[in-house]
Amino acid sequence: MDAAAPERRTIRLFPDHGRTWPLWENTTPTWDVGYTTTPETYGLSPDLTAALADWNAFWVTHCDPFDGWDTREHRDRWRQRGEHLAEQLGREVALFADVSYEP
Repeated sequence: MDAAAPERRTIRLFPDHGRTWPLWENTTPTWDVGYTTTPETYGLSPDLTAALADWNAFWVTHCDPFDGWDTREHRDRWRQRGEHLAEQLGREVALFADVSYEP
């Protein structure tokens, strides 16, 4: 009997205050990762790992959980960078996962 193929995973990309990494994934029957994940979970490249850390730190610095963004320019720059990072993440995990960018 053949083993069932693992379900395709979806990595969610969004920040949250108090979290170091903006990576999330719902557990599936074939992949029990919990909800919060790290670059190591996916074997991401050092360059992408550093870029994700910078992107998340920029958000923490410029987006207050109650008041929102300090400037529209910061928000727009962060979102555009996030689109690029989502594409890069998608390329690095293309064999086993899709990426959902949720700014």
